Amino acid sequence: SPVRKVREDAAYGQSLAYLRAGLSSNAAVAATKAPQNRQRAAELQVAILADRALSAFDAGRYRETLIYLDQRAQLQQERIDLMVLRGYSYLNLKMYDDAGRIFEAAAATGSRDATRGLADLRKITHPDVND
Repeated sequence: SPVRKVREDAAYGQSLAYLRAGLSSNAAVAATKAPQNRQRAAELQVAILADRALSAFDAGRYRETLIYLDQRAQLQQERIDLMVLRGYSYLNLKMYDDAGRIFEAAAATGSRDATRGLADLRKITHPDVND
């Protein structure tokens, strides 16, 4: 019905607005105000998980960051910027092999941030070697 469509669109729009403002919890609540089609629901879930991963990382909660990234990766292929975030999460958790593997894969795409991550990893694991 037209009323249902308007309600869906309003809930979707409100969710997107909350996401842009960095309010992922509010976005998740707004998304439940009306049923969404499968594509929109997945799109919102992917965006909410990415936002939560960034917030967790900024708060120094690196294991939580990895959980959100893992959940998001089940829904959509991981973007390069989020691979770098994953690499730095591993780095901060002293999981150096995992960090190196992720940074190398991301750096192979030409990502400068991933190349910087590899350099940061080298500084930690080989502090006595000068570049």
